[in-house]
Amino acid sequence: MKKAKLLALVLAALLMLPVFTGCGGGGEESSSQSPEDSSSAVSAPDEGEDSPPAEDSSAAEDGDEPQAGAVQLPISEEKIEVTWFAGMDSNLTTLVDNMNETPFFQQLEEKTNIHIVFDHPAAGNGTTAYNLLFASGDLPDMISHQSPGYPGGLDACIDDGYILDLTDLVPEYCPNYMKAVKDFSEQYDENVLRSSYTGSGRIGAVGQLMQRPQGPWAGLYVRGDWLEDCELDTPETFEDWEEMLTAFKDKCGATTPMLLFKNGYDNVFNSMVMGFGVTSSWYQEDGQVKFGPAQEGWREYVTMMHDWYEKGLIDPDFMASTASASFLPDTAMVTTGKTGAFVGIYTNVAMWEAAIEGDKDNFIPVYTPVKNAGDTHNFQSLILSNATATAGLSISAQSEYAEECLKMFDYWFSEEGALFCNYGVEDDTFSFDEAGEAHFTDKIKANPDGLSFAQAMAYYTFPPARPVYQAWFRELDSVPEKDVGCFDVWGKGDSSKSMPAASALAMDPALYTEYSTIMTDIQTVVDEKTPQFISGVISLDEYDAYVETIQSMDIERAAEILQQAYDAFMAR
Repeated sequence: MKKAKLLALVLAALLMLPVFTGCGGGGEESSSQSPEDSSSAVSAPDEGEDSPPAEDSSAAEDGDEPQAGAVQLPISEEKIEVTWFAGMDSNLTTLVDNMNETPFFQQLEEKTNIHIVFDHPAAGNGTTAYNLLFASGDLPDMISHQSPGYPGGLDACIDDGYILDLTDLVPEYCPNYMKAVKDFSEQYDENVLRSSYTGSGRIGAVGQLMQRPQGPWAGLYVRGDWLEDCELDTPETFEDWEEMLTAFKDKCGATTPMLLFKNGYDNVFNSMVMGFGVTSSWYQEDGQVKFGPAQEGWREYVTMMHDWYEKGLIDPDFMASTASASFLPDTAMVTTGKTGAFVGIYTNVAMWEAAIEGDKDNFIPVYTPVKNAGDTHNFQSLILSNATATAGLSISAQSEYAEECLKMFDYWFSEEGALFCNYGVEDDTFSFDEAGEAHFTDKIKANPDGLSFAQAMAYYTFPPARPVYQAWFRELDSVPEKDVGCFDVWGKGDSSKSMPAASALAMDPALYTEYSTIMTDIQTVVDEKTPQFISGVISLDEYDAYVETIQSMDIERAAEILQQAYDAFMAR
């Protein structure tokens, strides 16, 4: 491992700051599963049923495959201390300085005899801190990878001697995790198993896995009460949308009929662009990869949005938006009647409605607009990952506690551990109902100390978007039943043209670096020109020049690399 090579890689990575592409408990695969099926809670063991015998997977005889089941606790006979580089949960920033101060991690320590010391990068500085971590050469025991990840991917990170090759270790010490991945792949999505391995067929990280598929957790909302006041039906086509936004402006006093993210599009759920047959990133059509912002559908989208901008139907100041993501609208704009259409998260609806006077259900989820009534899209969002092992948690090659770290991880995927991670302590933070299903108590749902539901959940349980067997449906305890209907609305269509993100395809390290360098420059052009075309800063007469610019920036080479990786991924 040469320092010059490392510094070159780090400097390259620092130039590739990521576009925000995800949210908390979400994943990259969506499902047509109904909300009723999705909201089933974790069940208690049947009365009188013996618990599975404790398994110490390291004690399996040669040739025997370790069996999933209970994990022997404590994991370490003597108290040990391990370090973990990971971002601080945003809900905890005003409550603790380090996540090991929360009751959950203190209770986890009591169970496992492992004290975790977190190394939290400063908010907004995760990527830089991540890259400088490797430059320092002083690595923690566990490393949560930050987007866009190690230059060259996990294979390069292993080959450069920073993290362990877990290919043989995970099956030995994490049988519960391996079983969960295989079961999910067989029942729901075979890409989950594929994405658990690198391009060379190794395991470089372990990651979050949903216990069952999660539908789209964000999408388009409109003011349902305004639709009623304007005597309009729920909009379906772009023509319907223009009529609706015009009415919101002229009859409801909306100064910003529709909110728009600062880059001019929703880069996570593609809530508007899908109606033009493209996405904001890569997709595939009959197996051929295509880059959405270079396709004709993107021109159609930009042209329409420019027209709406000129007509005063979208935020006149969208380029100055301070929203950290396209699905996190300005709450004040939403609750003060300044806007009537935006992308939002279904768990926020009750909060918005509570802030508005009256007893109406003000916000309704709507399907992405289409050109013709009855159309559906083919891009059921893969950003809703059910598994994120590709960019998950790795074990440092310097760690002397690799075995203990992996056993602790496997505990999080065991029946007992998953229940504890997701719900906390029985009769304290959760209880079982008559059907044997776990639900949060008021300590989480109506915290007496004034913590919000999200804060209490992050404080007393394993925070979301972590390498754990995630019961995403636990959040439904705070969501009115009517708002769960969003899954049916946003989940129409299919995923026949979707493809996993480039980072999940596990490219050859050198090719991944080449691809990332090309796409960083191209993405900069897309995010600069798209809002300028929409706002009129640049005339649409110059759109052909924009396409030619992208084509001149080696987009064909990026497509060639991605095509090769996609074909190899699908052939696994």
